[in-house]
Amino acid sequence: MTRRTITTDAGGRRERPPETAVVEATAAGEGESAGSARANARDLAATVRETLAERVLSRDQIVTTELQVKDTTQAFDPDTDAPYRAVERLRIDCAPETAAEVVVLATDTGATVPDVQFGLREGTRRRLEDEAFGDAMDRAREKAERIAAAEGLAVGGVREVTTQGGGMGMSSIVNDALAGNGDPELHPDPIVVSKGVEVVYELVEE
Repeated sequence: MTRRTITTDAGGRRERPPETAVVEATAAGEGESAGSARANARDLAATVRETLAERVLSRDQIVTTELQVKDTTQAFDPDTDAPYRAVERLRIDCAPETAAEVVVLATDTGATVPDVQFGLREGTRRRLEDEAFGDAMDRAREKAERIAAAEGLAVGGVREVTTQGGGMGMSSIVNDALAGNGDPELHPDPIVVSKGVEVVYELVEE
């Protein structure tokens, strides 16, 4: 005999203030040759490093993630008259409460800050995921029990669980918001970690 089942879905979520921040900064340089453009970009990046290291960070919190040199004469609509343009991208790891100062110092030295990302430490994120998953499972069973009770039945064991996409535990403040923010402080939203489930239960006689 085919066993009767019921399928329900539910979600759970947890929120925490951000614990980490990553500031992306770009240092651009132009020149008559690829070498001079690269040197100018690297000089600006070095100035950013020195300024931040003197004020708020240690040097090991600042790493170069990319260095590009472009021949602008080959571009369809170049944004500079210089033949070559180089960009060094920096990843700056800092505490959320110092992110605003990092943005101000980096831009004051001539760099551009297109993005600031806030997140949680890995241990915190995993714990919140487990808690959100537990909440989702509890809600799914409660929903199944209400439906089963209306039919004079009870919910038995779990036959199948499918997890659904949820929040990734990150938030960001990007270029337009940074450029248009007259407030030197950044106010990130709480980080949301969420989990969704679809659960198939057996139905049994009460």
